[in-house]
Amino acid sequence: MRRPQERGRFVGAMKFLFRALVLVLTALALAGCGAPESVPPQTVELEIADPPGPTQRIEIALGAEVTMRITTPTADHAHLHGYELEATTEAGETIEWVFTADMAGSYELESHATDTIWADVVVS
Repeated sequence: MRRPQERGRFVGAMKFLFRALVLVLTALALAGCGAPESVPPQTVELEIADPPGPTQRIEIALGAEVTMRITTPTADHAHLHGYELEATTEAGETIEWVFTADMAGSYELESHATDTIWADVVVS
């Protein structure tokens, strides 16, 4: 039969090990929940016509690293709402934005010079 002092240490050690095991298992379970799948990068090439055509729909996977290239026929000012990307464009030259599509939703890509909506960028 164990002495009360030894029994107390044994029970204390078992409680500590049990709590540590619960903590580790909880951390492992939470790490597996909601872990994003690997999403391949996406490249979007957008050449604006003069006059611009109808608004395009561009679909982007949530979590993708996006490279967006925009070429305009005249000097302009491009703006992707929501992601707040803006750039001045020169006629015939290409601008490039690289960003992570980390916000789901629909965002307008527009000209601030003409207020024309070039594309609806849908992130899902």
